[in-house]
Amino acid sequence: MYWYCACLRALAANCLRHAAAFRCLTIALSMAALLAMQTTGTASAQEREIVPLRILEALHMDGVLDEGVWQNALAASGFTQQRPDEGQPSSERTEVRVLYDEQTLYIGLWAFDSDPSQIIATQMARDGDLADDDYFQIILDTFMDRQNGILFATNPDGARYDAQVRNEGRSEGRFNTNILTDWNGVWDVYTSRNEEGWYAEMAIPWSTLRFETGDEVNFGINLERQIRRRNEQAFWAPVIRPFNISQVSVAGTLSGLNLTRHDHRYLQVTPYSLGGATWTYDPGPSTRDEDFDGGVDVKYGLTNNLSLDLTYNTDFSQVEVDDAQVNLTQFNLFFPEKRAFFLENGGLFRFGVARETELFYSRNVGLARDNTGALRQVPITGGGRLTGKAGRTNLGLLLMRTGDERFGETKLEDNIYAVARISQDVGEKSNVGFIVTNQRVGGGDYNRAAGGDFNLAIGPKLAVSGFLAGTTYQSGEESESGFAGRLWSRWNGPLWQFEGLYMGVSEFFNPGMGFFSRRSLARNFGGFHEVSARAFFTPEPTNSIVRRYFPHIVLAATFGDDGTQLTRREHYHWELFFTGGEQAGITLDRAYTRISENTRPILGVKLPVGNYTDASTRMHYTTNLSKPVFGDFQLILGQYINGNRRSLNLEGGLRAGSNFTIGPRYELNDVTLTDSGNMERDVTAHLFGVRTGYSFSPDVSLNALVQWDTNQDRFVSNFRFNYIISPGSNIYVVYNERRDNGDATDALLGDPLDRTLVVKLAYLFDL
Repeated sequence: MYWYCACLRALAANCLRHAAAFRCLTIALSMAALLAMQTTGTASAQEREIVPLRILEALHMDGVLDEGVWQNALAASGFTQQRPDEGQPSSERTEVRVLYDEQTLYIGLWAFDSDPSQIIATQMARDGDLADDDYFQIILDTFMDRQNGILFATNPDGARYDAQVRNEGRSEGRFNTNILTDWNGVWDVYTSRNEEGWYAEMAIPWSTLRFETGDEVNFGINLERQIRRRNEQAFWAPVIRPFNISQVSVAGTLSGLNLTRHDHRYLQVTPYSLGGATWTYDPGPSTRDEDFDGGVDVKYGLTNNLSLDLTYNTDFSQVEVDDAQVNLTQFNLFFPEKRAFFLENGGLFRFGVARETELFYSRNVGLARDNTGALRQVPITGGGRLTGKAGRTNLGLLLMRTGDERFGETKLEDNIYAVARISQDVGEKSNVGFIVTNQRVGGGDYNRAAGGDFNLAIGPKLAVSGFLAGTTYQSGEESESGFAGRLWSRWNGPLWQFEGLYMGVSEFFNPGMGFFSRRSLARNFGGFHEVSARAFFTPEPTNSIVRRYFPHIVLAATFGDDGTQLTRREHYHWELFFTGGEQAGITLDRAYTRISENTRPILGVKLPVGNYTDASTRMHYTTNLSKPVFGDFQLILGQYINGNRRSLNLEGGLRAGSNFTIGPRYELNDVTLTDSGNMERDVTAHLFGVRTGYSFSPDVSLNALVQWDTNQDRFVSNFRFNYIISPGSNIYVVYNERRDNGDATDALLGDPLDRTLVVKLAYLFDL
């Protein structure tokens, strides 16, 4: 509690220092949060209902739907188009029936089609992008809070896609963290086809869901079907443009579930065993280290809606490597979390601006870069997480401990990470929340943060959100405190959408457990204030080769505490979506940048102090991604700070049904800059990559990623075989290799740095 109060004191002290700039923000945040707590709203859910049929025996899962119990259940039908003809009945008949027993919720789909030969399926692997497929998806609002839900989707070839949805999936910036697509639930699906269409049989264990028990339990529910060749999306409970299935406030009801027998506490234990070897070639003589290890994850249901996750000797060797990126800015790059333990219920811990200013960034736990810049695993000794819901209160607690580790010249101390997050649903679609984080290093240093936030929905179209946070940091005798605040709003209409925001950050704001991309900007100029506005126009004509126009404008600027302009951005974008699935667009950008003495070098070039204005254009074209041959082209030409830039990005691929895909990638960045010594520097960076995958079935897949980055002189390869024994149980075989492509090497692909081969078995015991 002492360090929590210290964070609050630091926040108050900094607010007093910047009182003139932040008084309006604090008042606005307080008033909006108060309004959210007092808003009750009226029910907007639709009068559409599915009555599930309770069965006594488990179903045989094969996707054929020929058991008599399916015909005994009432069918949900009457789907309504959102696109292309909003409000009209779906062009093809769709029926959905719901069954359940003591262990499982079953969803049956009859997706009739007048021309089954035109059904499109391009994906089979887990969590493949189904946007260019025929698909069916269902969202369940198990707490009937009209804000949150769990999404399950499949296509005609039985691909499994799932996601956790918070705050109705509202996007609060360029990146949407309210739809957590990397979450993987334990569930199964089987599909089949015949001359009348395609069919799906979903089985979702009750242990995958969180809900209140009782004999008359209701869930919110909506269903969506896409017919890709017609660009048609149709909903069971109609959803108006520009919203999607995440808008659970307009969902129907899955009513009358008898869940009285689910008061018992569930227990899932997933032990793993691992064997492998690592060969290290640089620095010094080559070495081989063999590794035979094991650990365990435990999930225990304290209640049906509150779960405790424990982990011991956690291992993430099966996680795929990051895509290489070239940093053309003075700020830090963001890499997404991919580890399953941190992805489950990860949305509950989100606080701040996605990929820009986050108070908790889970990649800081158990991952670090060595002195060569390579990302390495830091051993996680153990930890726990408590997540769930009690009434209208959402609760998340996380405690992790990492061991110390040495990578070459880099020595990492053991750390203890703690996060506490709580939010309260208020009104119909609003909430307020708080977060506290604490990172303590073995030597006694620490970094702590505390903050409050709110999300306020005013009617179906207007949303307002904001946060106010403070941090305090101590390393040896050095101690710093800082704060940040943000106020954002968005209005969503069928043709127009508008966004506006204000953000302020003090000089020493530093969320050690989070991610703050523009920390250097705050440090170099004593803090900053940002204002931004966006406008989008989205008409969708009929009887045209253009399915949707998407022109939009973005205006943004940051200022120092003294009012001096630090950056400015003008973004004018005209984009077209064609009925054939292609996309094309052109962008005009103007930017203003102020360079200080402490500005980080860009591509290794130290820039002279000064103010710079540049202009550039970007052209892009994407083919129909559902075709066997597909591609994407982007070209950027123009000025860049005090020089010029030419960037080319080519991506494409070949596909054989939903089993095999190979996608090469090439990125060129040719940048000319004048350095602080008034010398012209020409920097050229190439990225070559190939990603390929073969799915033998939805449960067996082989994936490979090979990348060559000339900017860092690195060649990286990753090969991963995955066999899903049953939902939640997996066998992995993983091979990773890094090579140095420096000029001194004589080898074709460079000199090897290290290689790793790992075989891992993880098996879920549902007790």
